Amino acid sequence: MRKTKEASISQYRLKTGEASIITAITYQKRDKLRASVFIAGEFAFGVNVATIEKFRFRKGDELDAILFEKLRDFDNRVSAKRIATKFLNTRRRTEKEVRDKLRTEKFEEEIISEVLSDVKNTGLVDDEAFTRAFIHDKRIAKPVSSRQLINELRKKGLAKDTIENILGEADGEETEDDRAMKAATKKWEQLLRRENDERKRKQKLISFLGSRGFEYAVIKDVLRKLDAEVEEEYL
Repeated sequence: MRKTKEASISQYRLKTGEASIITAITYQKRDKLRASVFIAGEFAFGVNVATIEKFRFRKGDELDAILFEKLRDFDNRVSAKRIATKFLNTRRRTEKEVRDKLRTEKFEEEIISEVLSDVKNTGLVDDEAFTRAFIHDKRIAKPVSSRQLINELRKKGLAKDTIENILGEADGEETEDDRAMKAATKKWEQLLRRENDERKRKQKLISFLGSRGFEYAVIKDVLRKLDAEVEEEYL
């Protein structure tokens, strides 16, 4: 079930002992894929147009308990698919992110699994493709450690084996030391201009590289190389 500002079919309950006759169906202006259903002259619930077309119910039809349950079940599936698709249209998402989104909308686990299976089969959700794109984009934006990438991807619900396999492919041409040195070089040039105290300068660089996820052994090697370059420059 889902909870929204609009009274959905999931929230509506048929009145016992009374005939539930549809007296009007009006299509919504803000969302052309949804309609408002009126029973006994009063607004009853909002429903997807796809549900109306599937069951072909019209003004004058009576909703009994069996039919209503079928309508509600089908409509929830349509709504879940619409929400998932809209969520995926903004940017690429992981399976966990889509699952979490649908859970916040209060859909049942059976419906969530069904929608996830559908979007995975159509390629809208592909955790391996997501991992490759995430690693590529992150490293273009700024050099970061493999450890930091693993941590960020794990938070998005990606399997550790998947991450490590794809990282292994991506790390073929560049080592962790190379990435740390690339990240440090520009920062070191800034620190040489702005910080006269050598000890503070190194502390700031260590903190900077640590924030990028590089291990201390790698950072120490970078500092050694930078010191050697400075010494060579002034010889």
